[in-house]
Amino acid sequence: MGVAEPVHFLRETFQNFRTTGAVAPSSRFLGSAMVRAFPKRGQAPADFRVLEVGPGTGPFTKQIVKRLGGRGRLDLWEISPLFVECLQKRFKKEKVFRETTTKLHLNLGDIMQLPAKPTYDFIVSGLPFNNFTPHEVEGFLEHFRKLMKPGGHLTYFEYVAVRKIQKPFVGKARRDRIAGIEKVVDRFAKAYQVRSELVPINIPPARVRHLCFQP
Repeated sequence: MGVAEPVHFLRETFQNFRTTGAVAPSSRFLGSAMVRAFPKRGQAPADFRVLEVGPGTGPFTKQIVKRLGGRGRLDLWEISPLFVECLQKRFKKEKVFRETTTKLHLNLGDIMQLPAKPTYDFIVSGLPFNNFTPHEVEGFLEHFRKLMKPGGHLTYFEYVAVRKIQKPFVGKARRDRIAGIEKVVDRFAKAYQVRSELVPINIPPARVRHLCFQP
């Protein structure tokens, strides 16, 4: 990652923390974990469709592109104009992106605006669920489920123990919101989770959840 990407990230974090939700870009170790369930490099079917939600400055995007190896198609939805600008520059500048630009489709906007049709084999989400309401988190997860082809796979991450650490230091309204988010996430995990893995080398450490939406 070049110098410009962390600068973009910090600027957007301070201006729009609700939709950014982090203080540092994700590590390559977290990026590797996010694509762990993908087909092996270059072995995805030609019609393999991937959706990345909230790519930010592109740490997961690069891992996804490498794993696809020129196969399939990657759609990206990012709500921040600053991050979209950063991604556009990376796509033109970096070889790994230039070699597959016809397979990349970058959209500026809210993912909830995307019609809920069973389109994708795999969704990678970088959305900061802790920054939303329980109702919004449930809405995102249900929307992802509807966007999946039968047997589709969702991967997202959460920062380890952040909700537990926050509880003693926030007011009742915030505690209730945290508890509500936990209930929503736990319900989806119990119904669909197929794997969970800890990524300690990240700021802060993260847990990656892999969900499979069986028909």
